[in-house]
Amino acid sequence: MGQTVSDAARAAMPPVAIGRKRMSRDRKVGLLLLLPLVVLVLGLTVYPILQVILLAFQQQGLYSQESTFVGLDNFGSVVGHEGFGRSVKNTFVFTFGSLFLQMAMGLPIALLLNKSFPLRAPIRGVMLFSYLVPYVVAAMTWKFMFSDATGILNYWVRALDMPIPASPFGSLDWAMAGVILVNSWKNFPFMVIVFLAQLQTIDRQLYEAASVDGATVWQKFYRITLPSLLPIMLVVGMLRTIWNFNNFEVVFLLTQGGPIGRTETLPLYIYRFVFGEFSLGRGAALAVIVFFILLIMSVIYWRLYERAQERFK
Repeated sequence: MGQTVSDAARAAMPPVAIGRKRMSRDRKVGLLLLLPLVVLVLGLTVYPILQVILLAFQQQGLYSQESTFVGLDNFGSVVGHEGFGRSVKNTFVFTFGSLFLQMAMGLPIALLLNKSFPLRAPIRGVMLFSYLVPYVVAAMTWKFMFSDATGILNYWVRALDMPIPASPFGSLDWAMAGVILVNSWKNFPFMVIVFLAQLQTIDRQLYEAASVDGATVWQKFYRITLPSLLPIMLVVGMLRTIWNFNNFEVVFLLTQGGPIGRTETLPLYIYRFVFGEFSLGRGAALAVIVFFILLIMSVIYWRLYERAQERFK
């Protein structure tokens, strides 16, 4: 009897009400299914960030469980430290030097691989090789190639009498350039992959129409290719800026911040505070400063991306 009344009531309901009720139920099920992911993100991302921010206002040793609230003292100590300004400068030079070189290497290769020629498919695969190599292997390989005893690059530098020191990673003037070169060689395939994917979405008829109008190769690039690439260039630029800014492995493996701090970046400076001076508070304070620097740069990149999207719609 109850089932009959329920069926009658459902039949009397308008179709719109039935659809809304079903949509509400599906939404609840969807939120329930997303709950484990939300908990995972909060546990692996939000909680550690909050923990680091809280630690930045405390004084705590690396091997001590006791902590003392010190307010902004850690931030003042970090900013006033003798090598802070130099590390900030080195970080920006390393970040944007690597970004420029990676784009300068990635864009021409992507344009070339977008053309039709024999063996294009295997060459595309070879382009991924350096990106698949672990940082440790890449760094040790480049150090071996510049070795005083057995390095092939060291041999050719001397044979050709080039104005480059035999071991650039130990040179005051060339250490940063060497670190940027290795980092760019390791990561430029990422640029190639992204640029090539975007190039293949450009309508070929645009180039054919431009050819009919008598446009040169440079005019085609400037008027068709570059506007299509600019939004994705800003997105990938933002990602590579964040990754380069936070890069620890390359610098540590090649120079450990030397010689005399010429390549010491902010990630190495954090390592120095935590594992060199055993100060978790100051290391966390510097990590918070790095976080907000990257946040500001991300906002700038996003603004530029929005403007590019509006301009080239």
